[in-house]
Amino acid sequence: MGPVRSTLVRWPSWAPKWSIISAAAILAAAIIATVVLSAREGAEGPAPAAAVTTGGPVTSVGPAVVATSEAGAPTQVSPEALQLRIATLAAELAATPVVVRTDAGEVRLTVADLGITLESNATFDAVRQRRSAGSGSDDDASAVPWSALSTDPQFSERRYRVERPVARAALASAAELGVTATPPSIIVVNDSLAVDLGEPGQVVDADAIIDEVLEGIARAYARIEIAAQLQQSLPLAYTPELQQAVNEAHERYGRSLVVTYQDASLELTLETIAGWLVLDPHTSPPEISLDSDGISPYLEEAFAAQSAPFTTAAMTVLDGVPTVVASDGGVACCADDVGALVSESLLARIEVPVALGSRPAVSREEQAYLESLGIVELVGTFTTKHACCQSRVTNIQRFAELMRGVVVEPGESLSLNGHVGRRTEEKGFVEGGFIEKGVLVDDIGGGVSQFATTIFNALMHAGMDIDEYQTHSLYLSRYPYGLDPTISYPKPDLRFSNPTPYGVLIWPRYTDTSITVDIYSTRNVVVTIGEPQEEMREFCRRVRTDRIRVFSDGITDTDTFHARYRPEEGRNCDGTRSVPRMCVDPLLGPPGSGQDAQAPAGDSESDPDAGMVEDGSEREDGTIVECPPLTCVEKPGERDSDQERYPDDPCLDVDLEALAQEREESESGGGEDSGDEDTDDEYTDSEGDGETEPDDGTGDAAEPSGDETDVGETTEPERS
Repeated sequence: MGPVRSTLVRWPSWAPKWSIISAAAILAAAIIATVVLSAREGAEGPAPAAAVTTGGPVTSVGPAVVATSEAGAPTQVSPEALQLRIATLAAELAATPVVVRTDAGEVRLTVADLGITLESNATFDAVRQRRSAGSGSDDDASAVPWSALSTDPQFSERRYRVERPVARAALASAAELGVTATPPSIIVVNDSLAVDLGEPGQVVDADAIIDEVLEGIARAYARIEIAAQLQQSLPLAYTPELQQAVNEAHERYGRSLVVTYQDASLELTLETIAGWLVLDPHTSPPEISLDSDGISPYLEEAFAAQSAPFTTAAMTVLDGVPTVVASDGGVACCADDVGALVSESLLARIEVPVALGSRPAVSREEQAYLESLGIVELVGTFTTKHACCQSRVTNIQRFAELMRGVVVEPGESLSLNGHVGRRTEEKGFVEGGFIEKGVLVDDIGGGVSQFATTIFNALMHAGMDIDEYQTHSLYLSRYPYGLDPTISYPKPDLRFSNPTPYGVLIWPRYTDTSITVDIYSTRNVVVTIGEPQEEMREFCRRVRTDRIRVFSDGITDTDTFHARYRPEEGRNCDGTRSVPRMCVDPLLGPPGSGQDAQAPAGDSESDPDAGMVEDGSEREDGTIVECPPLTCVEKPGERDSDQERYPDDPCLDVDLEALAQEREESESGGGEDSGDEDTDDEYTDSEGDGETEPDDGTGDAAEPSGDETDVGETTEPERS
């Protein structure tokens, strides 16, 4: 096994490292904001005042959708993956803390509280256009090298949206700062919207604070601290322009709306809707807008009885798309787009009840955190075949079920044995075949090494670090040559780690005749697996396979994987038997029956070893079993005189040419058939036809990369 490659996950310099949960908590909100803003552009009624954008123009052009490469051999990062990385950056930026202080006290806010967001679409376009320079195309994402697209956008590529009314509203009632003015608000008078002008008093300059926050972002501050000054506000005058803004707001939002969730309904009254309206009297003309972010908490509380209790978040794959769900499948009100749905329903004057969608019954923080890991596309997959309906298939599928949905975060490692544990009947495992000391046997959990081989190859193609593995000691043709790890409990184990800055989702699936393991993440590495190189060491075959990985940060890594295969079942690399020779006890069997043979006729077919004893074993009377020497019989096409022979080969010191001549003379002389060719079963093919053979359990020890020495048998572990 090659050296473990350590990769540091680079946290954005402006994002506080302690704020990952807080950052993830508003990822969904950042995405919803983009949807809402896009939806408003085409809505009826007067368009809101244009927001100020820094760093570059805001564009509504969406990213180009290009075909991604075949799973397991990525050549570029998909636009969808880059979009998710930008959304994650947006959430991290939004959670950046902002501390505003005055002589009276301080208030702690976030960048999002002040109406500053990273625009996903505009940033994506800026990345594509800047990095496509010299590629011959400015409007095709496929023209940009995948390694460039996979990195986080630089500050010069980021595009921000600044909504000053949000900051003004957040700071207008900050009593902690010594603010005494009462901000204006939207109220209902005689079933119509109206304005409460509020009362003048001490305020802070929200626009000056926003400018300082933007400067802090530009300097990549992880925590922005601002010293503000209190000043006296002027009374708000009720102008014709303000009345016009109220009239327009009533035209757009001045009505009730019935919403439903599950079997319950709720009327959103005009008073309720008025509470979500925000007045900014400092724009020209004054602006009244709907705060969509306040809608979701209100409806979640209103429909709490119809929602499932919150549980832990998990990931599933729906129609090939990784999706966050509740671990028990529960759902709750409301879907992430509920704010936009209510807003657009009001603008469209919907008169029928509006059905609200569901989301997983998990905390938004958990949901957003899983979504922020970048598990968005298939990055590696592998399939192996097996015969239908055998007991070992039950074990393979049960192991797959216990591994399905496992998420490995950046920099983390996973042990298959550590996750699944001992294979027992209580866990759903049954008796199946595996290899022990080079011999095929049965025990509980046998067969799960096929899952180990399958996931190993999927992980190889996905670019994961393979930290611990051990190949089969007998090669089975349905597996990749040299890349066929086995597993047993507690050893050998299969352990890997995630060297990328993205999460990894393991998603096994199976049919009656195959097992597949899919690996989902964000494409971050190009993998090339070389052809296996073979050499003989004594009687064993040693196989070496190189893998080259090119990561998106330009780092190239080469690791090597080794396998060692026995010459045949029951043989060690030096040609000795890995288990004692079996024979019919010479004291019990008829003359000539003591050689390696099947049990005497009449023995139960269910126990082919009935009546057989081990060479060198002790009888009840204390005597030692000595199996008779084998007779030299050379089967046609089996060996030739130039091949090296096992130490216990009866033909080792025999002149095969002379032996063949004697047999030829005997046959030509009409002598009786000696029957020798039917008595030696030592080389009987015991591995079957490749469809029904068992294959799992303990093999030879794994060899570290670059180790040119042979590795002996491991201590026999508990079998699985």
